[in-house]
Amino acid sequence: MNLKKISLTAVLTLVVVFSFAQITVVTADKGPASNGDGLYYSLPATLFKVEVELKKTERLPGPLADYCQNYLGTTQYIKEASTDFLVVDEDVSPMTIADESASYYIVFSAKSSKEDKSPVIELTPFGTLKTVNIDQDEQEMQREVNIEENKTIILGDDANRFRYEAQYNRKKKIDTVIRKITIDTMTINKFLFKTSWVDKSKEERAEEAAQQIRSIRESRLNLLTGYHEVNFGESLLYMDNQLQKLEQQYLELFLGKERVTIEHHTFYVLPENETLNQDLLATDNGKKLVFKVRPQTEMQIKPMAATVSNVIYYRIPAQATVSLIFNGKELFKDIYPVSQLGVVTGVSVSKAGVAFDPVTGVPNKIVKY
Repeated sequence: MNLKKISLTAVLTLVVVFSFAQITVVTADKGPASNGDGLYYSLPATLFKVEVELKKTERLPGPLADYCQNYLGTTQYIKEASTDFLVVDEDVSPMTIADESASYYIVFSAKSSKEDKSPVIELTPFGTLKTVNIDQDEQEMQREVNIEENKTIILGDDANRFRYEAQYNRKKKIDTVIRKITIDTMTINKFLFKTSWVDKSKEERAEEAAQQIRSIRESRLNLLTGYHEVNFGESLLYMDNQLQKLEQQYLELFLGKERVTIEHHTFYVLPENETLNQDLLATDNGKKLVFKVRPQTEMQIKPMAATVSNVIYYRIPAQATVSLIFNGKELFKDIYPVSQLGVVTGVSVSKAGVAFDPVTGVPNKIVKY
């Protein structure tokens, strides 16, 4: 009989040792406590990092396009300026941040007895709950959230649009002036030549550009037939390549040219119930990049409204379909848990310890004392 009493006493003593002081959780606007004995924490929110690479193709008509058919004999040239965009790569990745709109304050109540232990609360680096009243090995849980501006990588500039024109845009104009000198019955015509500079017409520049193309092709023919140069290793190939580049630059004055650049855009999207669809980008020709979130099912769990002692609030994430659409075409689609679209509920920490998932904020370990 005495042995049983001793055993019961030992169990009661063990419970007292692991008893924690009472805590109360209120919304952030109602804290802090008058004595400042408490701390703030936030519920996790799911932030999506969206990266898109756009291929931008610009079609530029040449300055001498109007004379292309006359001097080159073709109608296959760029007649109007146009720009087109094509998505060549995309990536959507979720990350966890603290939800500023869902913050709470934990009030530490006074100990009911001297045997009570002070509450033990551990937060993640970004201010969400990690553990409450539980001993857990220290874990490295740093998550960086880098807010970047849209950046564009341009593989070319305006200097490469049309580099060559047909020689100078000025030409000599020589006017013949006949001055008549009459001496007695004899008339003498004295010729004077007045030189000035006038602007060449567009047609004259087109004619000179066409002559340059013909001259380059003749030079290539003479080069390849050995008329101008002896082949010394790679020298002949080098000179021929340079002549081809020069010819292409003159041809672009008539045919126009295409310029291709790669634009890299980075967006950070925080979906809310009011902003499930967000336009991320609108191109010059009216194409739109849209980010869409669709919750799969409606939560059946009722949210906790009343303040209860020794209860820690957390949120059950909602499963949602995330898609990325460009110009009406779906580029990406997947299912993710989105914390801020879920329901807030609570878990009791009365004589218990709780560990929370650092990503979703859902309890993943409960230890009863």
